[in-house]
Amino acid sequence: MKYKIFTHTCLASVLLFSNAGSWASDDDASSSDSYKEREALAQKIRKMARMRRMLPLSPPAGLSGAFAFPDKGQFVTGIGLRRIEKSGLLQGSTSITTAQAAATAPNYFAGQPGQPPTLRVIPRSAEATIIYPFINYAISKELSVVASLPLIKKKTVLETFNPPGTASIGTNEVSSSGLGDAKIGLLYKFYNAPDRKHNIILDAIFSAPTGSLTETDTSLTPTNTYKETRLAYGMQLGSGTWDAILGLTYWGKSGQWGWGAQFLGTYRLESENSEGWSYGDKQSVTGWLSYAPSPTLVTSLRLKTTSEDSIDGVDPKIYGPGLGANPDNYGGDRTVLAVGANWMYAPARNLGIEYAVPIDEDLNGVQLEHDSSLVISWRNAFF
Repeated sequence: MKYKIFTHTCLASVLLFSNAGSWASDDDASSSDSYKEREALAQKIRKMARMRRMLPLSPPAGLSGAFAFPDKGQFVTGIGLRRIEKSGLLQGSTSITTAQAAATAPNYFAGQPGQPPTLRVIPRSAEATIIYPFINYAISKELSVVASLPLIKKKTVLETFNPPGTASIGTNEVSSSGLGDAKIGLLYKFYNAPDRKHNIILDAIFSAPTGSLTETDTSLTPTNTYKETRLAYGMQLGSGTWDAILGLTYWGKSGQWGWGAQFLGTYRLESENSEGWSYGDKQSVTGWLSYAPSPTLVTSLRLKTTSEDSIDGVDPKIYGPGLGANPDNYGGDRTVLAVGANWMYAPARNLGIEYAVPIDEDLNGVQLEHDSSLVISWRNAFF
């Protein structure tokens, strides 16, 4: 009897220690897996911290041609939304009413059969919404490929006046929507200071004529009838020409403060598009100051001035006594002030917003005055 008790006790002890060893092995394996996961996460965080030290404070959301520069083989992708609103008229830098424009602003086609001497169809307000997904892929430490394809929607409210005087017949709304001009090009990290506090990036981007130039809609005519016509140049969805966008961007930082400046020029590589006209060249200069009250939040203040030439050439199907049919009523000088914020809500994920208003405008001919623009941008980096 005692022998059986002793045997059973030994057997239970062996099983107990055997299972204990098994449990210890399982715990060791689990601990090892957990350690590997923690170490991998720590390495990723250290890598992101190194990249963050190499990058500027997040640039303003509305800034073109300046992107976070990933390491070789990595990429940043995202999507932006730009909203532009206009209302009221400017003749140069002077505000005028639609009735004043109807009485004094010249009709580009005056003297041709049936054409009155002054404008008859004049915009009261306009808005545009642009959604642009983008990608930025680093093919080396110094060189990155960028691409974007915008989706555009435009709307304008037009006021029509009777032929002999300045009596308003009424208003109607015209719109257009579709793909804009695709953009693809290179960013080159020309200079990167050893302390990463001063950097220069060169932009060389091509714009392909993928946006429509033949958008039409139904408009109220001076004879109080409705007619489908080709929309004004500004309501079309693309430039129709191959364009080069060349830029030079400098940015710096020290502690919680960041700053930068950029020159960006858009140059038409063709004298005219398939419809016989081309937008004027455009240059802009901008400077900004950033402050980061916390590691995940960056605020910015930016000043931008833009100068654009008028349209060259004429589309024979954009015709009549409308303000937008006159190629001289495009381009001019504009200075805007923008405030923004960028929030890194998760590692390598940023949400930015920027709101801009004009502080000075001197436009060619007669044009709608800019009220404001709003940009919202989401960026996601993949490491």
